[in-house]
Amino acid sequence: MGNNKILDNSLLLATAAFPENGGWVRDSEFILEMGGVYLLAHGLGKPCADACSSFICKEAGEYHVYAYTYNWVAPWHPDMAPGRFEIKIGNEKTCELGIKTTSWGWEYGGKLRINSGDNHISIHDLTGFEGRIAYIFISKDEQENLPIGNNVLRFYIDSCVQRPERTDEFDFIAIGGGFAGMCSSIAAAREGLTTLLVQDRPVVGGNNSSEIRVWLGGGTNYDPFPGVGNIVGEFEQKRIGHYGAENKAELYEDERKLGILKAEKNLTLLLEHCLISSEKDGDEIAAVTLLDYRNEKLVKAKAPLFADTTGDGNLAAMAGADFEVTTNGHMGLSNLWHIEKSDNPKPFPRCPWAIDLSHSDFPGRGDKVDFYGHKRDLSLGCWFWESGMTEDPIAKAEYARDVNFRAMYGAWDTLRNVDHDYQEYELTFAAAIAGKRESRRILGDIVLTKADFAYTFPDACAATTWNFDVHYPHKDYYAAFHEGDAFITMDCRELVDWPYFLPYRILYSRNVSNMFMAGRNVSVSHDASGTARVMRTCGIMGEVVGYAAAICKKYSCKPRAIYTEHLDELLAKLKSIEKKEVAKAGDTVV
Repeated sequence: MGNNKILDNSLLLATAAFPENGGWVRDSEFILEMGGVYLLAHGLGKPCADACSSFICKEAGEYHVYAYTYNWVAPWHPDMAPGRFEIKIGNEKTCELGIKTTSWGWEYGGKLRINSGDNHISIHDLTGFEGRIAYIFISKDEQENLPIGNNVLRFYIDSCVQRPERTDEFDFIAIGGGFAGMCSSIAAAREGLTTLLVQDRPVVGGNNSSEIRVWLGGGTNYDPFPGVGNIVGEFEQKRIGHYGAENKAELYEDERKLGILKAEKNLTLLLEHCLISSEKDGDEIAAVTLLDYRNEKLVKAKAPLFADTTGDGNLAAMAGADFEVTTNGHMGLSNLWHIEKSDNPKPFPRCPWAIDLSHSDFPGRGDKVDFYGHKRDLSLGCWFWESGMTEDPIAKAEYARDVNFRAMYGAWDTLRNVDHDYQEYELTFAAAIAGKRESRRILGDIVLTKADFAYTFPDACAATTWNFDVHYPHKDYYAAFHEGDAFITMDCRELVDWPYFLPYRILYSRNVSNMFMAGRNVSVSHDASGTARVMRTCGIMGEVVGYAAAICKKYSCKPRAIYTEHLDELLAKLKSIEKKEVAKAGDTVV
């Protein structure tokens, strides 16, 4: 164990690079907002095993220890701190941390005696209730102005991260490893393009991974493009579990998805790499810089063609692409959770810092049937437990995810300790990584609206079959939202005359000339995103982008030129693909 870190006068340690994360989860969701990948004590009320590393101290002595952390309930209860932890170095330990910071910042842990030579360092969780820490700073001197936010990310990169020795070159680079990214990369690679797919998580599939556990929605393989959707089908899960404890990790077949990508000869897959910057040459993206956060290295890659398949439009925002974002009245994010019957159930602690639901109705409380025909445990933690609809979906995404945590813990506390219900059950799963529905929408040459579905565009190419399905806070549960944050939604649907074929012009940026996009961040309005956002449809968009990228390479042209000069060739290609549709395990969306 160890990563050859040396403490001389001071030392900065990134917790995401600890070789042993114990029971903590590496959370990369908010790196561009708070400044790092952090460890999250996602123990569901049971303290997580220690995260551990080591370093070498040149000179024994007393050193000041600081943690870059956040008391995550401070926006609601600054006097409470459920996410407490300690840092241990040798036989010494800090005071309890995760208590004082009301936003991401540095918390002082005290002065510790550190021996010369090898030292073991660990982060010791005290609660299992979502404590978090991104960096540890050890110094002989007291510090008053350590950087925060994006500045702490730059401080870390400048201090600790190995610079790239070269720039890797590809024909096509996709940033984001959900269905849009996977399918665009496979399509491009099979057309002969050297392709790079970048994913910030250890698994691919995005919302359809074991981390998030959302099943697939939408249809594929529709005439006149019967083979468009074949690649989506290769990633199709064989079984689904919609609600409750049946929604198991193994249903998402993470390793099989990875195997398909790794077997593609023209495709390079980088897992656990975060996009941190882009370079421009005029109106083009010239290169991107990626952080390998496990190995503390930077990777630089360039290509004539890029695709933003991040869902959040992160590459687009960095590159100065035009985009829209709805900051109030948009769809939110979910962290699915479930309970299971246990042979040896443990008591669950009271959670006074959670949302107090003791006097409020919520799905799963009592025997009331919910609005989708379920009750009891099948109503707990499913897709309509959703928050963030009135917050900026980028700047306040961590806040919204934490509302989900507080709603979950508040509900389970109420059921177990107030109602004395579910006494034979335990809380066994909750997604630490949020499943998002809507954030940035990158603007193309067309911004597709709901009204446009009355028309057929000449560049129609990617089938969508889902309804106009958008979510709003559920009026039946307004009493539960007494703090102001809604966390139960209802879906508002209008039928689509399907299949409707989305136009190609929503799949490239109108002002970054070499950037495609695919997935929920394409050029649609809020209402139109209700049909375009589902994952099989995102994958179809990805396939179209991959085939279009191949034509771009053939003619050394940009994505817009496919529409203005080579549209017939793209449509002919899509029509020529032989149908290889696979059976779908289900057709439900959240």
